[in-house]
Amino acid sequence: MNFNYLYSIFFLVFISSCTPSSSDPEPEVSIEDPVAATLIFPDDNTECNEGTVLSDTESKVVFLWDTSEYTDSYQVVLKNMLTDSIVNFDAFTNSKEIILERGVSYQWNVISKSIISENTASSETFQFFNAAPGEVNHVPFSAEAIAPENNSLVTADEGNVNLEWQAIDIDDDIKDYEVFFGTQDGSLLSQGITNSSSLVVDVISGNKYFWKVKTNDEKGNSSISEIFQFTVQ
Repeated sequence: MNFNYLYSIFFLVFISSCTPSSSDPEPEVSIEDPVAATLIFPDDNTECNEGTVLSDTESKVVFLWDTSEYTDSYQVVLKNMLTDSIVNFDAFTNSKEIILERGVSYQWNVISKSIISENTASSETFQFFNAAPGEVNHVPFSAEAIAPENNSLVTADEGNVNLEWQAIDIDDDIKDYEVFFGTQDGSLLSQGITNSSSLVVDVISGNKYFWKVKTNDEKGNSSISEIFQFTVQ
């Protein structure tokens, strides 16, 4: 018997048994989505007196937030509450220096991004007033919905839903509110003026409703909230 021949056959069988099959599944790669950042400064519902004054109309403020996990870059979303204009700023650290108008209220939030994940994460949204020179009558911060929660499903109480909101004014001189309500977000009807921060409205089961709040202060300043919505089950 040819022992060299048998040895060759044995060696080939051994090698083939040690070679991974091309049909074996590839190991799954775990991709972690970015985590939402925690905002630090400017703080929520405050007057921002810090920063570098550039002129009577502009100042430079450093926005700060906590570093978030699985994040490669950030986007600061800044809304001018006077003009409703929104500007985005890219950042690769947990801070961004931005030039602001003085005597204007702003909203801001931070979006966390990753180069290996298509998903993003958004922080909560803060409001603040950028201080102006001299004595200023501050515009109220836009109202925030308490109940029903935005985009929620609610149960009516004998055909009624109680709208509740909260608004803050640095001058603490809020005078009254005007609530706008309806089934079409582009044509909300005024429900009149109220001194209360709640209002009962009539609803029908199965309908989606939209509402917003105009906040007025004693100096004639006012702000309008975003449009909230809920569905009655």
